[in-house]
Amino acid sequence: MKKWVIVLAFLVASTLLFGAAVAETKEKEIQTLVFYRLSAASHDAYCLPLMQAFMEENPDIVIEDVVVTSGGYEALASKVLLANAAGTPPDVAMTGYSLIKTMVESGNAVDLTPFMAKDAKFNTKGLFPAMMDLGKFNSKQYLIPLGTSTPIMLLNKDLFAQVGLDPDNPPKSWAEAEAAAQKLKNAGYMGILWGWSVTGNWIFQTMIENAGGKLATPDSKTVMFDEEPGLRTMTYLQDQVKKGLMPVTDQTLATFATGKLGMLIDSSYQRVNTPKMVNFPVILAPVPTPTGADPLVPAGGNGVMMFAQDPKKQEAAWRFIRFLTEETASFIVGEKSGYTPANQNVIEQLKVKYVDDKNFAIALSQAAKVIPWHAWPGENGVKINKIIRDMQESILLLKETPKAGLSRAAAEVRALL
Repeated sequence: MKKWVIVLAFLVASTLLFGAAVAETKEKEIQTLVFYRLSAASHDAYCLPLMQAFMEENPDIVIEDVVVTSGGYEALASKVLLANAAGTPPDVAMTGYSLIKTMVESGNAVDLTPFMAKDAKFNTKGLFPAMMDLGKFNSKQYLIPLGTSTPIMLLNKDLFAQVGLDPDNPPKSWAEAEAAAQKLKNAGYMGILWGWSVTGNWIFQTMIENAGGKLATPDSKTVMFDEEPGLRTMTYLQDQVKKGLMPVTDQTLATFATGKLGMLIDSSYQRVNTPKMVNFPVILAPVPTPTGADPLVPAGGNGVMMFAQDPKKQEAAWRFIRFLTEETASFIVGEKSGYTPANQNVIEQLKVKYVDDKNFAIALSQAAKVIPWHAWPGENGVKINKIIRDMQESILLLKETPKAGLSRAAAEVRALL
């Protein structure tokens, strides 16, 4: 009799344990997050390990990525906006810093401030304030930085040495850059290429801000890029073209990779990618400014925004976004891309680990003191960036004078605003 009692007790206990296990499984049911992101060899190099590392740490969450392979942040933003309009928004999406206003005003972006406030695991103090500020709109945090880049000058060390220039003492002012470009041209090479086509307005904003101007007021109500600093910028660039010192092409990296271009103004994001695709040593240096002063550097790069509307999806999405600020993810971003993570502790560790890498040191030091990349408001933000890009191309191709091109583009932007 006692034997049957023991067996019965065992069966009851097993049933209870099984029921508890089922309940726990249901409580931790697998969540699938749809993540819209850019995809190219350079982006996959850090995005794929990021997603894999997150899923290993969070086996109850699966990330399903939807990729955009061309068109940059503008094309990615357009895809997200279309998904929002169709009622099928992604749960999370990579977003370029200059497009945050456009994305928030689409109506589906989720304010991350409440998630940050109630999550004891989220270390706001460990993140660079300047980078976190890039994700704010109307005092609310809508975007958490993933990786930040800054405008930077890439030098072909061999060409510099060949024509008698000192690669360890790169040009600091616009006049010095022009003189170096002239020396390269005299030796049969291309001098300098300011990356005017990079995301449409990034280098343009960099040059204007260092000339003492702005693209517009912070609220974008007053367009300013057609004022004197903008005219000075476009006149300088057109003069470089007229003097044969600068080629007019949007194939910036391909042109630099030929080995026949001495200087390229592009992104610190190229710190990892470009040296791998060329057969000459590359040196990074600060962007030349009108007076040779230390440059103001608008933040390039991207962060991640939440668009999930379901509370369970939001909880999973927040865990992914928080993960991107932690050490595991930050080391992946810092070492496998040209981006600088926002995690201050990781940056300090990277400085020590790569103390002999001068290119890395410049990228890390610049990213800690970025200024905002101007974000145009409303659904026309992508169109405005294209107007500014096309205006620069028209002036550089000598189709318009700098004054006429700037005035026309400013009028078109004002109409959209």
